[in-house]
Amino acid sequence: MSFINRRQFLATSLAATGAVSTGLLHPFGMGGEAFAKPQIPGIETRAPGLITGEERTAQPDIWTLEVLYKPVRMIEVAIPDKTGKPVKQLLWYLVYRVINREDTLASAAAPEAKRPLFVPELTLLTDDNGVQKRYFDRVIPIAQAAINKRERHKSLNSVEIVQELPPPVKLNVVDAPTLDGVAIWRGVDPHTDYFKVFFSGFSNGYRVTMVEDKEVVQRKTLVQEFERPSDALQQSEEEIKLVGEAQWVYR
Repeated sequence: MSFINRRQFLATSLAATGAVSTGLLHPFGMGGEAFAKPQIPGIETRAPGLITGEERTAQPDIWTLEVLYKPVRMIEVAIPDKTGKPVKQLLWYLVYRVINREDTLASAAAPEAKRPLFVPELTLLTDDNGVQKRYFDRVIPIAQAAINKRERHKSLNSVEIVQELPPPVKLNVVDAPTLDGVAIWRGVDPHTDYFKVFFSGFSNGYRVTMVEDKEVVQRKTLVQEFERPSDALQQSEEEIKLVGEAQWVYR
């Protein structure tokens, strides 16, 4: 199978191999760069890992990562179908980096304390005339290799990147340790002209609310809106534009 659901892969692969618990996943990426490059204005967008005083009071162990990401892009890749025949498909993707800043930690934990696992989940949600479609990040090795070649940087898929958070650094540190990832979405509706990307797992923040007399747990999630004023016949990543600034929300 040339692509799989990331949740299924985590359930069947990581649990079976013990990759997380035995440390088989290399820190800072499997051969990728261990240190962050300075942000490139106009190319990378930075979303600080904000934590309010109210959040700290409600959840003493809260943490939130700083996120840097490029615009959503497109790439055409020949992916084998069920018969093994390569079929060209247009995929959407987003590359990102995360930094663990000291000021976005809940407390000054001991340096030797075990850091939490980073388990990201990036979801793309389209909204066209009130009709919403949700797309989950896919693990597609062939596409990942093509993306890394194009970006000239090794980014990990959402299974490979599951590992301990990088060591915390101060806010003014430029060459900070990072985890570098890529989210890939397959089969996005070509008529899409507006969509959002939800970054889940980039904070352990949560809150419990009541919905119709039932307790509902909401997770702290980063959301970035995009627009694509184009048509279905000529899809181009150049048409994709950010809408406003990314926001931390509970959902």
